[in-house]
Amino acid sequence: MFDKSHLPPAQFEFVVLSDTHYMRDVGDQPLEFESRRKQTQRAEITLQQISALNPAFVIHLGDLVQEYPETPNFTPAIQEAQAQLKRCGVFPHHVAGNHDVGDKTDATMPTHPTNAQSLAFYHEQFGPSWYSFDHQDCHFIVLNSQIFNANLPETQTQWEWFEQDLHAHKNKRKYLFFHLPLYLNNINEPGLGHYDNINPPDRDRLYTHIVENNMELVFSGHVHYPFYDHIGTSRYLIAPSPAFTRPGFGHLFASAPPPERGRDDTNKLGFYLMRVFKDRTDAHFIRTHGAETQSPHNRFISCTSASLPTSPIGLTLNHPITPTGEVPLAYPSAVRTPVRNDLLFLSAIELGATSVRFPWRDLLNPFLRTRLQMLKSEGITLTATFLEPRINALPEFIQTHTDMVQTWEVQLPGVSIPSPDMFHTLKLCMEQAEISLCPIISNERVPGKQHLRTRMGYTTDELTSLNSALQAQNVHLHRVLCRIPPNESPCDSLPALQKHSHISHIDLSVELTTQDDVANAIRIAEACFAIAQMPKSKLFIAPLNDLDRTMDAIYGLLDPLCNPRPAFHTLRCLNTLLFSPQHHQDYYRTDVSLNSLNHAYQLESSTRKLTLIIPTNDTLSIPQNMVNKNTQVYNLINGEQKPPSLSLTTPYPILIVN
Repeated sequence: MFDKSHLPPAQFEFVVLSDTHYMRDVGDQPLEFESRRKQTQRAEITLQQISALNPAFVIHLGDLVQEYPETPNFTPAIQEAQAQLKRCGVFPHHVAGNHDVGDKTDATMPTHPTNAQSLAFYHEQFGPSWYSFDHQDCHFIVLNSQIFNANLPETQTQWEWFEQDLHAHKNKRKYLFFHLPLYLNNINEPGLGHYDNINPPDRDRLYTHIVENNMELVFSGHVHYPFYDHIGTSRYLIAPSPAFTRPGFGHLFASAPPPERGRDDTNKLGFYLMRVFKDRTDAHFIRTHGAETQSPHNRFISCTSASLPTSPIGLTLNHPITPTGEVPLAYPSAVRTPVRNDLLFLSAIELGATSVRFPWRDLLNPFLRTRLQMLKSEGITLTATFLEPRINALPEFIQTHTDMVQTWEVQLPGVSIPSPDMFHTLKLCMEQAEISLCPIISNERVPGKQHLRTRMGYTTDELTSLNSALQAQNVHLHRVLCRIPPNESPCDSLPALQKHSHISHIDLSVELTTQDDVANAIRIAEACFAIAQMPKSKLFIAPLNDLDRTMDAIYGLLDPLCNPRPAFHTLRCLNTLLFSPQHHQDYYRTDVSLNSLNHAYQLESSTRKLTLIIPTNDTLSIPQNMVNKNTQVYNLINGEQKPPSLSLTTPYPILIVN
């Protein structure tokens, strides 16, 4: 089911999934949400996929069933869910969830809190609800979040055990798992009446232990939505569900509600494959898309940012990397819930992006600066764009943010060549940091638009004049940003991007400008093939998510619900297939002749040949001389590896590897 051959070797792998919510068959009985009929089969397919990954172990973060301890069908549901796990060959380490033992101790909660009876039943079925185990040099700790702050003897017993366990394993890499999130937005958010966090004072006590013990990774579930944060030096992930999404979080988006009022947003469903290295742990989000049947084709797992050190793929952040909002007062919370939208942040890592480009003033916002610093910790370098009337202030700003920013992009309003005074400042700046130049030129006519537009980035024609000016000033510039016009193929623009004596690297800015998923996927594919021929240059893609409240309505890599569009998957797949350390070499362009049904671009290295085929209609025809028993054919919009075939039906580009 999965191809992991493009990933770097890891010490070991494990899987984290949450909230599978096994649903008993109710026949034709009416249901509050029709998607509940799909939960059990979605869990079945997910468990089959996990089994096929053959991880060292699996951790289930709780809520194994849709029933809960107060319902009459709870016991048979637990037994059927356990039988499903066994049938699929998955034997997880279990974490106690609220559907497994009861809610947290809070008078506003919709079901009763965990009690002695529900806890005893859980321990009888699954064993202790707090425990630890070792694998290689790593220590894994499971806690029962449902008994924090409870008036139960087990609450104190768990605390004593936990603190002793931490002391006994203080020199090991430690991973911590519990069901109910520590918090969603920040450690100081309200607890009473908040359905999605642990109440103080136990929240604060647990937080202190995480910080003091430098946990490598902390995981929780419960909310059916992905979130990311740092607790001290610890990465904190909240896992989504493969069964359904929680309705309330649909209020985060400026869009129509997701299906079933937010409960069936299937593109957000999935689980995590964790890959442990000596110096880090990579988190690969495996999207299940709510599938109820298995695909007959293998799907390759793409690299995260940390595993793609030579990738040139960057993102231009038209939106803040982490928007924030509040989920309104609604069942099951009795308080308004401040919350982050971490989907843009997580999508950058899923893409394997290795740089982001953003307005430098984001660094002055403490919250955004922290989020950018977290991106950096995931292997993503930062390019700050600087548009200010006083460029002579830039050296001071560079010094202030030297620990954060790798490249400063100096934006030139209205001109493409710096003034003599600017050149003097640029020389000072280049002694401290990598500097790029980008002109901002107004009054450009765009067909079909009443108002003029502003261009950001050099045209290929302007580079020669810039190079002459740099030569006259004896300045060797690190980078420039060159914009590829919407009506030009990035691959066809390459001849005009010849090397210049005083410009080390030419980065490309490629914008998506249409509401056509096919055209955008093709443009992304061509841009990836173009940048592969420009060693150490970067490719910045914009926008990351849709611009649908502007004069130019544009599809981004993500839609208004922050779900991937075909262009996202095309970029994610090609980023790994072209730049994975397992295969990446210097590429050169070769000629390729195809029939009238397609056009194509071809790259070669010393070990392989890659052909990007773009259909001219919905039928794609592959020349017979391109296919042999070793040929690999990749569908770029879902990462599936197709069997070699001379004819496919798709409007989207595919990649052939020989």
